[in-house]
Amino acid sequence: MRIVELTRNFKQTAAKAFRGSVIKSVRLYGEMHRFIPAWLATVTTPRRIAQEPTTHHARTAGVSKYGISRTFRVILDLIAVYFFMRFRARPGHFFGGIGLGMTAISGLIMTWLAWVKFGLGENIGGRPLLIVAIGGLIAGVHFITTGVLAELMARIYFESGTNRSYSARPERSLAADEGWHKLA
Repeated sequence: MRIVELTRNFKQTAAKAFRGSVIKSVRLYGEMHRFIPAWLATVTTPRRIAQEPTTHHARTAGVSKYGISRTFRVILDLIAVYFFMRFRARPGHFFGGIGLGMTAISGLIMTWLAWVKFGLGENIGGRPLLIVAIGGLIAGVHFITTGVLAELMARIYFESGTNRSYSARPERSLAADEGWHKLA
């Protein structure tokens, strides 16, 4: 009886349709199929992306296999999408920012420890903060060098193929009846 009630209960959802030429230009890795609209925004103007409402019928048989383990994978994929959408053409800004922050904090800690050692005459060799400062300094330098290497790889990627990090000419405006947008 409960199953019959669920099948009569319809939900309003949205269907996604893509042009073949556009979807072929999107490279999907792993489980990135969940974020196809976000990836499409990297190859076409977001004004040409829309959703159309459809009627969705509730599940009549079987159970969902979506569990907590998939949730963690989706969160990691979402972080990857955010990184590539924001820092695809400038990964050095991401890694370099983290590295500069870590080296700055470590430098301040080491300056304070130098004051304690030479200004106050205390022993700092047994303090855990010294190890934290040295580790932070090393990690910061690693992040900075990773940013430089990532910048080199991004430049090689964009200069070696047909992919560009930007469009040099402005895109033309869409008419009201063009693309996904229609006057209602």
